[in-house]
Amino acid sequence: MYHVRFLKVPYSKCLQYSPKSGSSKQSSTELYSGKTVSARKTVDRVQAASASRLTVSSVVTLTTDLGECFFYGNATLSVSLIASSRSSSKVTNVAHTKVQWKTGMRALPIELDVSVKQLDRIMKNGGVDVRFHMRVSMSMDSEYKDENEIYVDSNGDPLTAFLPVTSLGFWFSGTEDPSVRKNAIQRSIRYDNDNHRYVSRDIPIGTTNLKLLEETGESVARHLWDSGILLGRFLTLSNQNSDIFLKHLKGSSKSMNILELGCGCGIVGLTLSRVFPQSHVVLTDLDSARNVCERNIALNCTRSSSRTSGKIEFSSFDWESGNNTMEENAKVYDAEWDLVVSCDCTYNADSFDILTDVLLKVVSQRTKFLLVHKERHGSEARVFELLKDKNNLQFRWRQQLEPAAARSRADILVQV
Repeated sequence: MYHVRFLKVPYSKCLQYSPKSGSSKQSSTELYSGKTVSARKTVDRVQAASASRLTVSSVVTLTTDLGECFFYGNATLSVSLIASSRSSSKVTNVAHTKVQWKTGMRALPIELDVSVKQLDRIMKNGGVDVRFHMRVSMSMDSEYKDENEIYVDSNGDPLTAFLPVTSLGFWFSGTEDPSVRKNAIQRSIRYDNDNHRYVSRDIPIGTTNLKLLEETGESVARHLWDSGILLGRFLTLSNQNSDIFLKHLKGSSKSMNILELGCGCGIVGLTLSRVFPQSHVVLTDLDSARNVCERNIALNCTRSSSRTSGKIEFSSFDWESGNNTMEENAKVYDAEWDLVVSCDCTYNADSFDILTDVLLKVVSQRTKFLLVHKERHGSEARVFELLKDKNNLQFRWRQQLEPAAARSRADILVQV
């Protein structure tokens, strides 16, 4: 599975000129970046054309979840600009284009031509609640199709090997800029608060979906990873394998105390809160993950009609216990846990010792440990040796997560 990522979220800086106002004595080079315009009539025509369109730009890339490998091949991506209102479920398609990713690329610039009149009409009809979003996904006529890498997204785009991405909402400002030219209006994209730092992904979970935010920066810790996505799909499937797996996971308990170590964006904990709606789920990670994780909890738990009881919360927790407050350590170490989960935390061999040190304190005879991971390199074998020799944990159930090409697996371990 490859992830479409924004290297630059949508932006625009367009000068719109009034064709019948102001002086036209400046040179064509000053006004139009080298276009040759000799007659006033032609100047007005060029000005009118520049006033009717603007360009929304962004830069995307295609990488694996960890970002260590770019997609090497040719593919067609579909780019859409949509408008929605926070007070209505109506979605308006504003503009659409297709762009080509070529073999050897590491970044792909996107330019989407948009009608200014259409934007003004949408903003006038929708008022201050209108926000625009850019969505980038794999085009269904793309020459790249791999049936071993299937992601069916909640917007109905089937059999796509690339995880789609949607920018958070933005709006267009329009301010006069007399420093450039009289009657010039500078239109640019504006984001609410820190929304430029995040993007949105819709992940199908059973009959519904999770709307998850992830950061656009370089930190992989606050991105979505393959194993968490595949685990969510597997746990909410109605088939014999998933039913047996859930029975091993839950046992006879109607409600559980669940601890997740290294939650990132929170996809696994949020999935478990859907699957076990009466349970208490505590998501832990470094405090730098608090904002994105708490926003995802707020986005999904208030919308979920299936949560009749139980609780889900984020708590800051560093595996190096000396870096935590007494309250943060007590939150994790003083509780009795029925299920402890760690997903996509085995990619860094340097963390194996401190992870297994934490497990010594939180996994008891009554606790089941769910380890979900993607096989990336041979050094990962050491963590399983530590779990057996140091933590006295042995496998009770091992489940390959589909598609097999993703090399992701979910293991249930118990103390013996």
